[in-house]
Amino acid sequence: MSLAETYSVQETDTAVLTAGESTDFWAEHVCRNHGTLGFRFAAPATFRGGTIVQRHIGYQLVDFWSDGIVYTRSPKDVREDGDESLRLLVPTLGTLHLSQDDISTRIAPGQAALVTKARPFDLEHSGRTRAWVMNLPAGVLPPGASADGAPLDLGQGLGAVVGSMITQLGAQRRSLDAAGFSLVYDRIIELLGLCLNPRPELPDTLAAVDAAVRDYVRRHAADPALTPSTIARTLGWSLRQVQLALHRTGTTPAGLLRTARLDLAHRLLRDAPAGRTVADIAHASGFRSLSAFGTSFKARFGVTPQEARMPGAMVSAASDAAC
Repeated sequence: MSLAETYSVQETDTAVLTAGESTDFWAEHVCRNHGTLGFRFAAPATFRGGTIVQRHIGYQLVDFWSDGIVYTRSPKDVREDGDESLRLLVPTLGTLHLSQDDISTRIAPGQAALVTKARPFDLEHSGRTRAWVMNLPAGVLPPGASADGAPLDLGQGLGAVVGSMITQLGAQRRSLDAAGFSLVYDRIIELLGLCLNPRPELPDTLAAVDAAVRDYVRRHAADPALTPSTIARTLGWSLRQVQLALHRTGTTPAGLLRTARLDLAHRLLRDAPAGRTVADIAHASGFRSLSAFGTSFKARFGVTPQEARMPGAMVSAASDAAC
């Protein structure tokens, strides 16, 4: 199976269920998309909700609408699933109330906010609400773009461009393939980084090298021919410059590349059909050696690749853990 075949669009609506089934279905469905959470329904007996989920490997855009609810990520949830990814919340109807790190934020249509799964939070809305929820893998935003809960203005400037791109990415869901979906998703992440850090200080050379290398590795990690030397040569720097830049942020070119490939492999193991072999996934993630892949995967995630495919497997460093 090619990567192009992994792009999917799935629609759900609890209107087809009985009232007693809606809340259980919703809790399971949301946990499948966003990992471990707790739920408090404002009116369980009459709850209704629906989603349109676009997904390609680690990228996921959810258009959801539902009646009143409170989502809670507890300290226990954070400890147990180790998920440090982010969610960009973009309401289009109603208001979201986010509480994290003792900071409460009201997010209305025309605004957005980031929430990190690395720390506990509460997310609440009362009455019928609709919003986009965009998954952002850990580490894709520049260091200055933190998830501090402050609302992001989508009414003007780059913010308006980001909001429009998210809307169109959803509207064109049936006309896109994996390459198109991922390309637009990447552009949104880049622009979002600029919106969250609009007037950064001029970076020094090593900071610029670090950012460029991380972006390049994220895009090309699946290429088995990619090495630290080819990364440096392609980007126009010496290998020594790349090594120094990454050393300042606590890694090496080989370590960064290995981590990116392992994260890609984990996502493929989770999303690929049962018929796709571990060897095929290892190769699709840029690994030439199956034994080296298995050893590295076990060291990073605490389970073997085969174990990671088992239903309900707990992977300590994984994103999108199932509830």
